[in-house]
Amino acid sequence: MNFELTEEQVMFRDMAHKFAEQEMLPKLREYEVEGKYQHELIEKAAKVGLIAPHISQEYGGLGLDYLTAALIFEEVCWASYSTTHNFLGGPVQPGSIIEKAGTQEQKQKWLPPMCRGELFLAGAAVEPGAGSDATNIETTAVKSGNKWVINGTKVFICDGGVADVVIVLTQTDKSKGPRGLTAFAVERGTPGFSSADIKTMLTWRAANWANLRFSDCEVPLENQVGETGHGLRTMFTGIQVARLMVIMGCVGMSRSCMESVIKYAKERKVFGRQLGGFQLIQGAIAEMSSQIEAVRLLGYKYAQLLDKNAPERILAGAHAKYLAMKLVRFATSESVRLFGAYGLIDEYPVEHHYRDALPTTLMGGTPEMMALTIGRELLEIDAMRG
Repeated sequence: MNFELTEEQVMFRDMAHKFAEQEMLPKLREYEVEGKYQHELIEKAAKVGLIAPHISQEYGGLGLDYLTAALIFEEVCWASYSTTHNFLGGPVQPGSIIEKAGTQEQKQKWLPPMCRGELFLAGAAVEPGAGSDATNIETTAVKSGNKWVINGTKVFICDGGVADVVIVLTQTDKSKGPRGLTAFAVERGTPGFSSADIKTMLTWRAANWANLRFSDCEVPLENQVGETGHGLRTMFTGIQVARLMVIMGCVGMSRSCMESVIKYAKERKVFGRQLGGFQLIQGAIAEMSSQIEAVRLLGYKYAQLLDKNAPERILAGAHAKYLAMKLVRFATSESVRLFGAYGLIDEYPVEHHYRDALPTTLMGGTPEMMALTIGRELLEIDAMRG
């Protein structure tokens, strides 16, 4: 495996970092205090092509490989994971689903305006009784003439309150269990589809989370995404890319925290000497740095396997996501501790990253699910089947 970046990859990495510094950081505190969804930031990201780096040029994206996209993910999440999700969340998961599993008509209809920042997408799978276990999904879709009628509820949907199109995972034949699931694209304004924003989130204060309701919501046959009964496979095409964003996002947040701690440890004086001169402080920074380097390389490996669509990508993604979640929990909490009381205020980025990191243990697979995936791949025994 070649670890040397090309000139183009370095260019995109540096461009993303410049965007993070100049466009994301200056207004971050303002947006968080106001709880404001960053439409202005989305427009700016669209102008430089950062909205859909991995989406094919045919549909308005940059058509970059996943490794280059991974470099971009790390740099923008270095500034803020939650605000990065404002402009990358839709293209990364539901956008990837449409590109990989949608019809040509669906791609032409939704992807170009998405890449221009004019249309927002969201993916909706989670329900009150169905998270990691998608077989518990109760939202139904029943075929009626030339339409599907959807009934049910989705909860904690990222961008669910602002999305123009939502990719909804439904149960079309409960007798078939996981093979009875099918995905549909539901457009905003469709009768029977409503959303309610969640206002009291501990985390992601400048983002949008919402609960969705479908009540006799009729969608045309052509809005089915992927094959009937292959809903899990359809959604997984987007989850794989989302997992890469979470992995590199954890690296970006952790790196930002470490850089802040290093700067603070050089400036802060304790007992007449620099805080960074104490062995325990250097040990904590060494632990952060080592874990960041390891997870970054695992993320690169996963990205390259995604580019090849190699079977090994499943295990590699689980390895990287499992360790990325451990990394970001350690790096953010340890950084807050090392800053002392200053780590609890928004004057420094560690407080923001600490809050932003919380959903990473849920998005793209929990630690437990990643551990079970690793076990299944290595042992060839599915623990979920008893």
